[in-house]
Amino acid sequence: MTRSATARQRAAVAHVFRRLSMGPQPDLVLATADPHAAIARALDLGAPAAVPPPMTAPPNYDSARVVSAIAEPIAWWIGQMRTSPRLIEERLIWFWHDHFATGLQKVQIPYLMWQQHLLIRQHATGNFATLLKAISRDPAMLVYLDGVTNTARERNENFGREAMELFTLGRGNYTEQDVVAAARSFTGWVVNVPGRPASRGLTNAPWTSTFVPARFDAAPKTLLGATANLDLDGALDVLLAQDATGIRIATKLYTELVGTPPPDKTARRLGRGFRDGGYEIMPLVAAITAEPAFLAADAIGAKVRSPVEKLVGLTQAIPPASVAVGKVGPRAGSGSAAGRLGLGDVLRTLDYVPFFAPNVAGFPKGTALLGPHQFVHAFDLLAVYPSAPAVPATVDGLFTRFALHEVGDRTRAVVKREPDPTRRLALVVSAPEYAVT
Repeated sequence: MTRSATARQRAAVAHVFRRLSMGPQPDLVLATADPHAAIARALDLGAPAAVPPPMTAPPNYDSARVVSAIAEPIAWWIGQMRTSPRLIEERLIWFWHDHFATGLQKVQIPYLMWQQHLLIRQHATGNFATLLKAISRDPAMLVYLDGVTNTARERNENFGREAMELFTLGRGNYTEQDVVAAARSFTGWVVNVPGRPASRGLTNAPWTSTFVPARFDAAPKTLLGATANLDLDGALDVLLAQDATGIRIATKLYTELVGTPPPDKTARRLGRGFRDGGYEIMPLVAAITAEPAFLAADAIGAKVRSPVEKLVGLTQAIPPASVAVGKVGPRAGSGSAAGRLGLGDVLRTLDYVPFFAPNVAGFPKGTALLGPHQFVHAFDLLAVYPSAPAVPATVDGLFTRFALHEVGDRTRAVVKREPDPTRRLALVVSAPEYAVT
């Protein structure tokens, strides 16, 4: 095989690993024969699942509102993205984290956000219907979309609307009357927050959700043509029975993995197969990776790499001796404090911190990640290194560590002209070829 053919083969293998995990996996790229072997490796869930670190339940509401408590979980999760052998699992955990977006800015309780993460981790490769029903009664979601204030006497339609618009059907597949019916069906759920007046009399465990019949609208509802005394699970079953739900989730996951939206015919075929197959997630993933479009030339580099993917890729390419956690939370200024930064600080400057989705639609994607702010602060990623990192001596060796096997002549020349190894690393991190995936 010629050098150019070898480069193309490795670029195709690298494409598979980038799309089916959260990083470039440079060592696996060199060890994997072809893209089909890469798909099989990436979808392999045979390795034991990770054991997430525990988080102690806070004794009351006031002590629970310590934002820094989420810093260690963020560091652990990014570590999993970097090192887990269960590649597709980490990609899907991020996908569902973004699909069912919540933010600590409103939830305010890191413990609830971490419990939601564990819930998503449990179901990420399992069954979408099961995940949907679990997330709909998840305490963090109930707080974030005001489910705890949704009662028969005082209806709140936030979750009902988003459950259809974002989590299942998509716009154009329901009416305002359906929003009302869904909201009525979702009434009655509360969260036991110790130390809060609203939790007096609740018998469920602290920081868990429970159904209170007295708060539930028990009258019949008509949702998408189905009339019954629908409760939360009943209403979700109506949503899950619709063609639109399977098609929308299949379309969104296809776009995530392939990089471009599917043709309508493909979306309908995959979506109906997903629904008719009981909403099992891994068969849908396998079906998407079997589509010719997944390995097509125009799929390579069709997506913009997110800051989280850039950070994971950087730490896979040049593993730091140690990684600080740093601060967390939304960006609070136009720069970073002097000195060594940790994971939280690095992502904070890029406005892309896990558990801090900017809104219910999730994190920015595509060209929204290509602005001047993102470009300037991409250099902050290098702050994860406590000292000068061990950068490969050759330009080709450096590109290989980032699984960049087809690099433009201009990028190669710019990097080659720079004699300082750390600045060379910064140039690769900011290169156009690393900006896309």
